[in-house]
Amino acid sequence: MSLPPSPPDPPAAAAPAPSSPASASRPSRLAALLAVLLLVLAGGGWWLHNQRQQRQRQAAPPALLPRRIAALGRVEPLDGVVKLSVPSSLANDPVARILVRDGEQVRQGQPLAILASADSLEQAVRQSQAAIATAERRITSQDSVIEKTRAQLAQAEVELRRYSGLYASGASSAEERDRRQTLASTARANLDQALSDRATLAAELGEKRADLARNRSELAKATILAPFSGTVFKVYAHPGDKVGDDGILDIGDSSRMGVIAEVYQTDRPGIALGQKVVISADGFPGRQMTGTVVEIARQVSRQTVFTGEAGENLDRRVVEVKIGLGPQASAIASTINYLQVNVLFEPLTDAHKQQQRQRQEALIRQQAGAAAAPGS
Repeated sequence: MSLPPSPPDPPAAAAPAPSSPASASRPSRLAALLAVLLLVLAGGGWWLHNQRQQRQRQAAPPALLPRRIAALGRVEPLDGVVKLSVPSSLANDPVARILVRDGEQVRQGQPLAILASADSLEQAVRQSQAAIATAERRITSQDSVIEKTRAQLAQAEVELRRYSGLYASGASSAEERDRRQTLASTARANLDQALSDRATLAAELGEKRADLARNRSELAKATILAPFSGTVFKVYAHPGDKVGDDGILDIGDSSRMGVIAEVYQTDRPGIALGQKVVISADGFPGRQMTGTVVEIARQVSRQTVFTGEAGENLDRRVVEVKIGLGPQASAIASTINYLQVNVLFEPLTDAHKQQQRQRQEALIRQQAGAAAAPGS
């Protein structure tokens, strides 16, 4: 019997075909395109975000900075400037000598000027002194007369008592007693007259002493003295001049120089003691001074410092604010009195506002207490 035939061998697996270069680069291109797409989307989102923030900033109101009050002011001693003139009793008296110059430092009581009447007033003083000496000699002489008259009266009274006793005992006549009585009466009258004459001389002496005091007072007025230690800012009068409205000179305490700022009345609530300020002026270009508010006036007045610009309001109502300066700034300011300056006040801090409220409340309580006091 024959065997069945063997099954055919399975076909061999086909070998893989080699891949082409084009099919290998396709995934990398897709990845690159995807990356580019992501970058575009991210950039667009960032641009849209920036645009949205910009629109929000434009739509939102701008942040308001704290307002800083500005004012015009002048450099001046904090205690003010004193204008020295002549006394009313010597109003028509011309100036004989000026003893100081502009910018000179003077001490209290130092002679600054002498009026023309000083020589005649000094002569009047000497005449009064001589008249007093004469009156005093007369009183001394009258005292001697009074002393002598008192002695005579005492002797006359002794004789009268003795002769009265003799008359009582029959040892003397009535005529002799009466004569002694007349002598005593005459001595008493002489003493009374002498005392009266002395009183008259004493009254005359008092008048002459009063004349001397008046003449000395007028002589003192004829010499203009410094009322305090300070600086002579400006001399107006010269020898031979009659003193006008400007007076003889201006003097002030240059050791306490400051700035008087004229703050518009509606800006007053923004000013407080201790507030810092910045001061600038054409008088010291490129340099600014700092100061501190030390005093605020309680009265509104008319503006005196002007910019000179066309159309400026010349009738502004202002409050004067005194500003203290440091030592260096004060030294600079002492050389330029009345210089016009610009003052810029720093915004009030919360502490300044609280102190301002406390001062106002204390002032209100004080005024209310004074109004409620008995007899007010």
